[in-house]
Amino acid sequence: MTSTPLSTTILCDLYARMLFTRVVDNAISQLSQKGYLDRQGKGIASCRGHEAAQVGSAVCIKVGQDFTLPYYRDLGVMLTIGMTPYEIFCTYLQAAREPERSSDIHHWSYQKHNIVTGPAPVATQLLHAAGIAFASKLRKAAVATIAYCGDGIVQEPDFLEALSFAAQQQLPVIFLCEHDCHDPLQSDIPDLLPLFPAGLAHHIVNGVDVQQVYQATQAAIQHARAGKGPTLLQLTLKRVEPDCGSNGLSLLAPQSDLAAYDPLIHCQRLLQEQGCWDDQWAQNIRTRASSEVERALQDALLQEGFTT
Repeated sequence: MTSTPLSTTILCDLYARMLFTRVVDNAISQLSQKGYLDRQGKGIASCRGHEAAQVGSAVCIKVGQDFTLPYYRDLGVMLTIGMTPYEIFCTYLQAAREPERSSDIHHWSYQKHNIVTGPAPVATQLLHAAGIAFASKLRKAAVATIAYCGDGIVQEPDFLEALSFAAQQQLPVIFLCEHDCHDPLQSDIPDLLPLFPAGLAHHIVNGVDVQQVYQATQAAIQHARAGKGPTLLQLTLKRVEPDCGSNGLSLLAPQSDLAAYDPLIHCQRLLQEQGCWDDQWAQNIRTRASSEVERALQDALLQEGFTT
């Protein structure tokens, strides 16, 4: 894996995208707390702490060409690929009107951008990803398939079956597992290496560092496009529930030691190390993001017949 620093332009873009994801995520949590969604917030899964893992990988996807199979927390993936906040809010509000769909609101789908809807059983989307990649290989199409999952599926039989089939057939597929860790900087995740099949490239990546995620995903996609087979990226991160009273822009939690696990703060420090951090710029993008998301939220509430 390369460690060459990213350009300021790319880092600034990644920071802005992560910030935007956090503002949208916070707005969804506020919708749930105010009772617009289901009664106990069932099915509302925050992506806070996942922003670097999701945005840093999704910007590498060729939208409309590659196939993406997200999992239910992948709000940052959906926004990065092109789903708008208005569309996301409408999806949540429509599902809230139909109790029978309440468990499906995170089964993301965006057909026009080759996003495949995930099933309810966990891990099966990885088998679907391997199948799509197999079809792409048979067609000799210059297509990569990117499948996301959470750490809860690594013990599922479908997880290893997908990895084994992809490795055996040397398929152009990348599996990204977002691991919620006690200490992501220490990569304290189960050692699954003995279970992995030959022919599978495997890397553990600091999922708090958007630069590392971006570089690892770029390398994995190039590896796949070159016909060298599948890659599993285990992205270590720390998930914390959102603080809805702070507009989603504070630290992950009041404890100062958790600041090290906040992807936004980590990216800010990278920019500061390059001498490129600008407080006024950061304030401007926060203001723009908050304004855009608020307009989208109000439009969605109006569209779906809710009064504010």
